[in-house]
Amino acid sequence: MKKTTGLSRLLAMAALALGVVSTGTATAQVPAGLQRITLLTGAPGGSWYAYSAGIAQILTEAGVSTTPEQGGGNSNVMNIAAGNAEVGFALTTANYMAKTGQGAFKQPVTGVMGLAVLFPQVAHTAVTVESGVTSYAQLKGQRMASQSMATGSRQIFEDTLKAYGLAGESDLNIVVRGGPGVGSQAVRDRQAMGMIATTNPPTAAFSELSATVPIRLLPIDDAAYEILRKANPGYGRGVIPAGSYPGIDADVPTISDDTILIVPASLPEEHAYWLVKTLAKNAEAISRIGPALRQFNPKSMSGVMVLDLHPGARRYYQEAGLLR
Repeated sequence: MKKTTGLSRLLAMAALALGVVSTGTATAQVPAGLQRITLLTGAPGGSWYAYSAGIAQILTEAGVSTTPEQGGGNSNVMNIAAGNAEVGFALTTANYMAKTGQGAFKQPVTGVMGLAVLFPQVAHTAVTVESGVTSYAQLKGQRMASQSMATGSRQIFEDTLKAYGLAGESDLNIVVRGGPGVGSQAVRDRQAMGMIATTNPPTAAFSELSATVPIRLLPIDDAAYEILRKANPGYGRGVIPAGSYPGIDADVPTISDDTILIVPASLPEEHAYWLVKTLAKNAEAISRIGPALRQFNPKSMSGVMVLDLHPGARRYYQEAGLLR
């Protein structure tokens, strides 16, 4: 895999900032042929980008050099299917759309399997208070910062707009595309009146925005959730807790979507087994990487939806008594 040393240095710095430098990583014998891993992550400013640094460090200390590379919820699926990386972050909703050939996926994507659940994320759509917008239905014609077509966040936003009767992003004025950091800057500069991301609160981009510009987070009601869930079983019910960001004084109902690790179906069974075992043996260290991973544990790892578990992962979970 191609190396992105600059990104790797930035992610290593993120690991230091998060306080996730591992000491005493639990190791298992590395199988033959498993020397390096490319880990596809997300865009700067999002939780994937920061959290992948800690996970990569743990895997590296366990004996397999792991290089994170920037990616997105949709593009990671395609790159894993193409064999361009060994492991990638992915969203359950994007996995369902890839498997069924919907949305950004023009035909069903095969050759991708599940490895482990990492954590749930929730959809954030922030708008300025001064805009007067209080509902997704009121976003028609509004200047919004969205994310690239390669991201699961953009697809989730598109689905939510349709659940509220809009045609999708085509009904909005999308003035910029990029990661959460780009969106936050666009709103602060008054280029856009709102931004989106599917992430875990609190996320830096929203914290930075809400500290300088009064914002509200748009709620997703039960009726819209039922529409979303019927269309894509990867959606769950979620909440952004009161106090997650300045000015957010009440819980905000929204939708959730599991972040999981995916691998190519062609990955050797022993390699997948080592990966899952290493993650499980280091669950405590992983749980300290960031807020979203606080509940990470071996039992939660096995609950992969939509995709089939890789045989190596399944074997470990069965041996550990985590699957029947």
